[in-house]
Amino acid sequence: MADDSTASCARSIDDILARGYTVKTVEYLRQGWDAFANNPVGFLGFTLALTFASQAVPLLMPVVGQVLSIVLQVVMFAGLAIATWKHPGGGNAAFGDFFPDWTTTVQLVWCTIIGLLLIVIGFAFLVLPGIYLLVGYTFSYLLIVDRRMGVWQALEGSRRVVNQHWWGICGLTLVMLLLIGVGGIIGAGVLGVPIGYGLSGVFPEVNLDELPFAVPGMDLTVNLGVVIGVVSGMMVGGAVGVAVSGSMLGAAYADIFGLAASSQAHS
Repeated sequence: MADDSTASCARSIDDILARGYTVKTVEYLRQGWDAFANNPVGFLGFTLALTFASQAVPLLMPVVGQVLSIVLQVVMFAGLAIATWKHPGGGNAAFGDFFPDWTTTVQLVWCTIIGLLLIVIGFAFLVLPGIYLLVGYTFSYLLIVDRRMGVWQALEGSRRVVNQHWWGICGLTLVMLLLIGVGGIIGAGVLGVPIGYGLSGVFPEVNLDELPFAVPGMDLTVNLGVVIGVVSGMMVGGAVGVAVSGSMLGAAYADIFGLAASSQAHS
C-alpha cells in the first residue's frame, strides 16, 4: 500500500539503477492484504467483474478473445494498483476508482500486445529469453499508468530495473501466483463444497465429457450442482488472491519506483 513507509517521489530509472533497491516481498504482501481488508467488497467486486469478463471473451471470440482476455487481466491488475494508491490509508474506493482513463487503457492494450509478441519470440528462442522478459516486464503497465510513459519506454524501463534484482522480482511474481492458486483451492473447499451440496438436490447428474473445457475420455458422472458450487467457490477464492496480488504489486511499484505527483494527488 502506498503509505509513508513505502511511497516516495518518483525516482528516475537511472537513479534507481545507480542507488539500487531492495525487494521486500513479505512487506508488500502485508500491505496488499491490508489494502484488500480495508475494502474487501470493492476489491473483490472489481476483481470478480474483470475476471468473469476475461473468461467470457474467449468464448465469444476464440482467437482475438484470447488477447482481449489478457488485456482485461492487465487492466485488472493496473486497476487494483490504482485503487491502492488512491486510498493509502484504507477506505472505500468507488468502482470507478479502479479504472484507468481511456488514453491510458489504449496504451495498456498496445503494451500488452507488444510485450506478448516479444515474450513469445523469446520463448521461441530456447524458452529462457521468454521467461526473462515475462518477469522483466512486470512493472511496465504500472509505469504507463503512473507516469504516462510510452509503451517501449515503459517496457525497457521495467526490464532495466527488474534486471538488477531479477530473481527477487521473479520470487515476488511466484508469491502472487501462489496466492491466486491457494485462494482458489481454499475457496473451492470453504465455499464451493457447501454451495455444491446445497445445489446437488436441484441439478441433475451429468457426464464430465458434456461440460465445457472437459477433458475428453474422462467418462465420469458428477452432480452439476456440485460442479457449479466448486467452480463458484474457486472463482471467489481465486479473486481474493488476485485482489491481494494486484495490491501487492502496486505496493512494490510504489516502494521501488516511487509514485508520480499525479498519482499521489489522488490519495
